[in-house]
This record gives sequence, C-alpha cells and structure tokens, in this order.
Amino acid sequence: MGVTQEEFDLWLTSKYSNPFWVGHHRFEKSITGEIRVDNGVFKREEAIVLFRMLKSRDPFTRLNANFVIWERNRSLLVLLLVVTLILLALVVIRIRR
Repeated sequence: MGVTQEEFDLWLTSKYSNPFWVGHHRFEKSITGEIRVDNGVFKREEAIVLFRMLKSRDPFTRLNANFVIWERNRSLLVLLLVVTLILLALVVIRIRR
C-alpha cells in the first residue's frame, strides 16, 4: 500500500519535520518553507504537483517526475556531461585512426 494524497497534504500542513518518503524519493521541509526532494529545492505548489506525478499510474508521467527531480538536484546535468565526454572521446579516437 502506498502513500495517499491525504497523507501528503497532512504532512505538508503539519509542523512535523521528519522526511516523507514517496517511493525512493525523500521529501523534506526546510526552515524557509521550501520542500527539498532528493536535495532539489521545490516550492510548495511544485512539490504537490511532483507528488501527483510520482503517484501517477502512467509510467511516462513518473519518468517525467524523475527527470524533474534529477534536473533540480543537478544529477541530470552531471549525467549529460559524462555522456558528452564519452561521446567526445569516441569521436577523437575514431578521427585518430
């Protein structure tokens, strides 16, 4: 059984500050009122939409939510840089032969 929208809304409105887990993603409240999801900072409204995306039955919506999280916590940028460097190295190796 998973986490429901009501439980998430209750966590958002309460002063309870422990992390809230949705799947393998950790939602945390900051002192400034922002919500941190896997170290990516989101506004309250964005976190609500992100929760709905993560709980969606559509796999593409869940994948899109993961991309949003990865983009906010900079891991998508690191992944793209690594892939770019690998492709650049393959091109350089191919040109030298």
